[in-house]
Amino acid sequence: MRVKIDRNVCSAQLAFCERCLGKFLQEPMGYERHCFEEIIDDGRPELTIDLFSGDHHVILELTEEQRLRAAKEGWSYLVDFVPEMYRDNPSS
Repeated sequence: MRVKIDRNVCSAQLAFCERCLGKFLQEPMGYERHCFEEIIDDGRPELTIDLFSGDHHVILELTEEQRLRAAKEGWSYLVDFVPEMYRDNPSS
């Protein structure tokens, strides 16, 4: 499955975002949020997350084990930047 997420369209703080994406990571076929721009079933066992956050863009490819770990620990430990905790001006 491939998911395109634009965190810039949601003004929720990072802790909420971590929980929200964590819920999707636990139940990818039954959960969709405002920041999701695309969900594509590409037939691959890995979950590909095309993530935009602030000025950053990363592509994460997660195995089932990594997906479940990120659901518990949060996605921010997977990226090589520090996500903004608060955003006052979402882009839409």
